[in-house]
Amino acid sequence: MERIRSRPSSRSLSMLNTSEWSPQLIALCLFLALLLVCGGSSRYDVPQLVLLRPVAACSVGFGLATVSSQDWRAYRPVFLLFGAVVVLTASHLVPLPPAVWQALPGREVIAEIDEAAGLGDIWRPLSMFPEGTWNALYSLCVPVAVLFLASQMKVDDHLRLLAWLLVVCFVTGLVGVIQASGSNFDLYGSGESGVAGVFANRNHQAAMLACTFPLLAALAACAHYITEQARALRLIAAAGAVTLIPLILVTGSRMGFVVAILAFAYAGIVTVGRRADTLPSPRKVLLQIVAAALVAGGALFATIYAARDVAISRMGDEDGDLRWAFWEATVDFLPSYMPWGSGIGSFAPIFQIHEPGDMLMPQYVNQAHSDWLDIVLTAGLPGVLIAIVALFMLARATGAALVARGPVGTLKQTGVGILFVVAFASLSDYPVRTPIISALVAIAAVWAFAPQAHRKIAES
Repeated sequence: MERIRSRPSSRSLSMLNTSEWSPQLIALCLFLALLLVCGGSSRYDVPQLVLLRPVAACSVGFGLATVSSQDWRAYRPVFLLFGAVVVLTASHLVPLPPAVWQALPGREVIAEIDEAAGLGDIWRPLSMFPEGTWNALYSLCVPVAVLFLASQMKVDDHLRLLAWLLVVCFVTGLVGVIQASGSNFDLYGSGESGVAGVFANRNHQAAMLACTFPLLAALAACAHYITEQARALRLIAAAGAVTLIPLILVTGSRMGFVVAILAFAYAGIVTVGRRADTLPSPRKVLLQIVAAALVAGGALFATIYAARDVAISRMGDEDGDLRWAFWEATVDFLPSYMPWGSGIGSFAPIFQIHEPGDMLMPQYVNQAHSDWLDIVLTAGLPGVLIAIVALFMLARATGAALVARGPVGTLKQTGVGILFVVAFASLSDYPVRTPIISALVAIAAVWAFAPQAHRKIAES
């Protein structure tokens, strides 16, 4: 059975006739629809997880039952990377002999409590907060399920999935519009200021919307493979890109504003590069760039004029942002847990142990607000090694994507773009911890690492 291969460009792709959809695509689209309602929070205590996680576990089972040896070989690096993350997380839950555990850096405070309470020698896992590590392990069901399902699909289904992802992104944008109009609609009761859409955090909403720019660029590039009305579809994609600008600004997310600029620039550069061989003249390219900049600038000005430029107005406001203080405090006590880390998912209680007195407040710090810093603290050197390998793989995938052509090449470039956007957003936040964005990352990984052997497709 062939994976991600070409199809004739003389016929339009059937998008709505589900009889032509593979079972994996149907399962994945339904799962993404569920994530819209249940996958917008990174917390372990939201009631939606009672439904989401059993469905995710069943999806993993379905994916395992249908995956073929050819799928394994085609995406071996991605499977190995995801597998390494699962194994590392599970290893933090294995009970260790008391002598071994007590010798781990940073465990002195718990050992002293055990001695004072007369508990004696207790076998404990590496993680200092096993409940958080179990939560992290359960949460991996979502991206693993998506990885299994997406890796089995052909190019027709991936183009349908592209369209479905755009529907998902714009639905959360529509919810944001409803919130911006004054509605108190909030799926998670987070009380988040700004516009969070289907998320509990406005930064995650902005990151999701920023990822939509590469998706729209891919839709425009693959328009003639999807429908005979390719020009109309490209106009729809352009209109969608313009619509995204105010949707991102009203979230009030500063990092979201920055990553949106990067995503928009990436989508534009890739689009121009993709059409470089067919464009009639540099002058026309310049005119198109100027026109796009004017339209984007107009949308930006209209949003500011309407007093909805929350993200821009917050750019210089550092009074209410404690991220720098969190990071500084974390960096100070981080060496105490090296080289093995404090345990995946353990940031909140570890920070409470070391929290400076001048930072005490009624709320608690639930995340490091930098996933890269969190990896170093909680996963230690093994986690850092996996992260470095992932970045190296992404660099190689980027090189391959830049020279790839056709629908598969477009999907590769789109996957790389999404991974870069999320990686950058993770510098000051934790978007991948939300189930819906972790699913998006898994899809992007499948696209970015599509095997080179399947890149040859029929050009129209």
